[in-house]
Amino acid sequence: MKRWFRLVIGAAVLFAVAGCGHLEGYLDIAREKGMSAEYMTALKQWTRSQTVYSQFETRVYISATYRGPEFKEAYLREYARIYSLGEGEQKAKSDVQAALASDFTEFMFYAYIPEKTSNDFDRRGSVWTIYLLDSQGAKVHPVDVRRIDPVTPVVTEFFPYINPHYGIAYHLRFPPFAKDWADKGPIKLVFAGVIGRVELEFGGR
Repeated sequence: MKRWFRLVIGAAVLFAVAGCGHLEGYLDIAREKGMSAEYMTALKQWTRSQTVYSQFETRVYISATYRGPEFKEAYLREYARIYSLGEGEQKAKSDVQAALASDFTEFMFYAYIPEKTSNDFDRRGSVWTIYLLDSQGAKVHPVDVRRIDPVTPVVTEFFPYINPHYGIAYHLRFPPFAKDWADKGPIKLVFAGVIGRVELEFGGR
């Protein structure tokens, strides 16, 4: 009985750690493909992952990246490095990104769900509810959840945890005032549904 109990506990610990190892594995692959250490550090700093299990089977796996100012700067520098953009081109791209994102708090997230019909975060009447939760319990819902289609090589190189053959990538936007939360933090990005509950915490400054 004791041996059986130890095996079960050991397996549970292994599965709990798997979520962290999952992301680390993808980051290692990206490094091998030539992504800079600077960008990979920023991606790791602003990305969280969690897997929900039931009877040792995956119910849902989600990775999300908070696309705040620091991450966007790292992204732009890496993009400019890869595509050899001059200062003028880099500034123009930066200005466009700033204008498009000025009114939103943004996340990129990827979801793998074995029950594929439940991977419907962008649909009206989705089985999922998404919201941000601050340390005081205040809640805000997104203004937009958009499926990323097509998933280009640029997307999978910059966000190596995205695998379009198994899951779906989404772009998530919250109202402007959520930026204050993200700056002060910590905040939680919550995905709640009958399949499970995923809480990804992003620390403040």
